[in-house]
Parts: sequence; structure tokens; C-alpha cells
Amino acid sequence: RLLTDHLAREGRLKAARGLAEASGLEDMVDVGLFVETSRVSDALLRGDCSSALKWCSDNKAKLKKAQSSLEVKLRVQEFIELVKRDAVSEAIAHARQYLGPCSDTHLWEIKRCMAALAFRKDKRVHRYADLFDDARRRDLVAQFKLAEYQTLNLSSVSVLSVVLQAGLACMKCTQCSDGEDQGSGRNPNCPVCSPVLRSLAEPLPLAHHMHSSLVCAINGGVMDHDNPPMALPNGHVYSCNALNDMAAMNGGIIKCPATGEEFSLSQLRKVFIS
Repeated sequence: RLLTDHLAREGRLKAARGLAEASGLEDMVDVGLFVETSRVSDALLRGDCSSALKWCSDNKAKLKKAQSSLEVKLRVQEFIELVKRDAVSEAIAHARQYLGPCSDTHLWEIKRCMAALAFRKDKRVHRYADLFDDARRRDLVAQFKLAEYQTLNLSSVSVLSVVLQAGLACMKCTQCSDGEDQGSGRNPNCPVCSPVLRSLAEPLPLAHHMHSSLVCAINGGVMDHDNPPMALPNGHVYSCNALNDMAAMNGGIIKCPATGEEFSLSQLRKVFIS
């Protein structure tokens, strides 16, 4: 159910419907709720704001109550799209009709739009380049989705993301935030350190653990009385089981994963944690 909801929010409607049907969740997940969201989002990415403006008109009372400025931002984007097409007369008429009445609350943004119109062909003026960047369209999609979810009393993020972050927050430690690759001592079996979930876990706080566990960076096993930590001559510590397995495969030679140095089993020293 969480996966179906997340796929529908991301606009993967066909996949969401297929998963709902395969799992027998058609009555528990309203995929159709996100059809309009996907249609309007696709139009915004093409530079067409008409569908989003119609939605704003249909939900004007709710947007006003929430003090949303989405409609103004859409009108600004319409102006920018006209400037992109070099439709100067239409852009000026649009600004007079839709942007002028908003000058009391959005004067600075309107001034930038007018300056962008004046310097639209001057490549030396970079301060208005962001107005013509396609990233504005993606930002509008995000703002539209946020406004729609607020009017429908839905959370701004999918429940799947919340559940994943809750689990990652319980496991995140200082070792997870050190370095950028596996060679820095990351646990290969740690979900927080995995490339797939690392960006999701990055803004999360570190978990508060009263009792710490030593985890081997080679095989992800916990080091305890039955699997004691062993120190190599270079100072790196790994589990006894992992080092014995490595030595068995390499003719009694242990190669440090961090430095590449080679040692024999007789050079290992048992580490006692106090």
C-alpha cells in the first residue's frame, strides 16, 4: 500500500495501478486521486500553466485561506513563457492584467520580470537568467503538489518516505556520516551507507544509542565474545571470523581492505574493549 501511494504521488500511475491490482489493494488506494495531479504537472513541465490556473480557480477559497501565492507564481511563469517566445506585446498586456493587481504583495518579483523583459536579448545580464531556467517549471510542479496536498489534507511527503526515514534515523551513527565511499570504513551492509538511501538519510539526526556495537567493515558482522575484534599491525580492526575467512581464501594472507597492506594471521592482536 505504501509503495502504491508513493508511485502514484510520483506520477507512475500505470505502475501504481498494476501493483494495486496485483496486491488486491484497489479499494484501499485511490490512484485516481493523483491522475489530475500528474496531468497538471506534465503541463507545467511543458510551460503550460492553464490547467494549474483552472485548478486554482476551482480551489480559490481554500488557497486564500491557506495564504498561498501559487496563482501569482503561475501568472509570473505565464509572463516568462511569453517573453521566451519573444511575444512582447502579449507579455506586457498579460502583466497589466494579472501582475499589476499583485504589486502590493509581490512588487519585487514583478520588477524582476519587467527587467527580464527589457534585457531578454542581452546575454551579458546574468542576474535574470534564473527566470528563464527550466528549473522554475520543476519548482512550480513542487509548489502545485504541495498546495493540492494541503487542500486535500494530505501530507506533503509520501508515507513510504516517512517510514524509511524513521528506520534510517534509528540506525544512523557517526560512522555513517564520515567519508563519501566504502573505503572510509562504511559498513557494506548498513542501509544508511547504501548509495540508494544515503541521500534520504543525510538530513536526519544521529541516533542516540546507550549501548554501542562494534560492526566489522568486511562482512557487517557484530564483533563480540564469539567473534572478537582483531587489530592488524597498521591499526585497523576487523572481526576474527572475517579475517579467518579471508586468510583461508588467500593462503593464510590477510589484505587490509582500507590500505591494501598484507599481513599473516600470526601478526594479529586481539583487541579488548573496556
